[in-house]
Amino acid sequence: MERIRPEDIDRARALIDAGDYAALDALLEPLHSADVADILGELEIDQQRVCLKRLGTERAAEVLTELDSKSGQALLQLLSDREVVDLIEELPSDDAADLISNLPAAKTERIEALLPSEDRDDIHELLEFGPETAGGLMQVEHVWVHEDATIQDAIDFVRRMAEEVENPQRVYVVNANEQLVGVLSIMDLVLKAPDIRVRDVMERNVVSVPVDMDQEQVAALFSRYDEFSMPVVDAEQRLVGRITVDDIIDVMEEEATEDISHIAGTSDEEFGETSFVRVSGIRLPWLIMGFVGEMVGAFVMSRYQASIATFVVLAFFIPLIVATAGNHGMQAAIVAVREIALGQASLVHVGRRILKEMQVAFLNSVVLGLLLFSFVYLWRHDTALGVLLWGSLTLTILVASLIGAAVPLLLHRWRVDPAVATGPFITVSNDVIGMAIYLTLATAYLKSH
Repeated sequence: MERIRPEDIDRARALIDAGDYAALDALLEPLHSADVADILGELEIDQQRVCLKRLGTERAAEVLTELDSKSGQALLQLLSDREVVDLIEELPSDDAADLISNLPAAKTERIEALLPSEDRDDIHELLEFGPETAGGLMQVEHVWVHEDATIQDAIDFVRRMAEEVENPQRVYVVNANEQLVGVLSIMDLVLKAPDIRVRDVMERNVVSVPVDMDQEQVAALFSRYDEFSMPVVDAEQRLVGRITVDDIIDVMEEEATEDISHIAGTSDEEFGETSFVRVSGIRLPWLIMGFVGEMVGAFVMSRYQASIATFVVLAFFIPLIVATAGNHGMQAAIVAVREIALGQASLVHVGRRILKEMQVAFLNSVVLGLLLFSFVYLWRHDTALGVLLWGSLTLTILVASLIGAAVPLLLHRWRVDPAVATGPFITVSNDVIGMAIYLTLATAYLKSH
């Protein structure tokens, strides 16, 4: 399968404008659906519609799932209700529910009215769950058999479901109450004798996902157990669907985007946004928060005006002390947010993480403080000033590391998004506290001399 080249986008645009659809088909046909989606993402909306119509219903549905939500929503609104229904019928239930959830309410109602009742019921079931839960991620299409069935029964069922279930790596086994009790691999169906009962050869130790589990925890389970798919069960352990690894990859990308956005003091809504006014509106509240915090820092400095005026060299090292501590605090915060995302935020782990960060901070502060002391001594031959700066740097790094490691973990315990704390909040608190520590020690130093 060919890969997209930079010139393919310009060529697609030119072929659409020229109406040379045969050449356009020849360009798009050998490309993977994800690569076609990349081309569509660079075209105008009307050009996207032309490309989508040339792909055929089945492939167009695949391409739609690869587009970002904003582009997909805008494109679907240009299609007729019947065209959207045809696309949805080609998709697994989870992807169909995602597409419908992004459409305006009026269009959604019209589309649902045209869907077969079975598809409509599946989509309604998925939309009842939170979008960031296992129920919101799962697809209801899955392959299952009763534990009393034979291997041949399972093979026959897999064949019947081949058109509906995408990549059925596992056959789930349920009891008379539809509760999940085991699993078979496709290889089991190939190797076991046809007349053997499923319950006699199934694997009973099945890792399943509660329907209300948060998507980050689901992703952590996939990572821990190296699974390609996992069954989803309700409160009574009844099998209700499955989650596949392609959905988990999307979750990891989404969560990483969200965390990086918060760390940068912005929002994941900015990605894909074309209006600079909206982007400004997303960033401005966080910038205002940081601006106010730095004004507090300026006020702190003003309280030590006499000390700075008496010994001006103290002011030279304020940026160094504050920035070094801030960098250390941000490193600790990013590590903490990562561990939270991996589900490693138990009370015991929190204590160990904070202790480890403090040990690392102390060692680093000793090394950096020694470098700073050596520089000051070679520059001014002032041992007392070197010791003051060394002590200030050590204290500010320790405090910054404590804030960076503890605040995200505490916020997580209080059910607040921990990534929010790693942006302007961490920076501002480090700046203000760091300056207060440094200038307090500097004032004490001046009074003693």
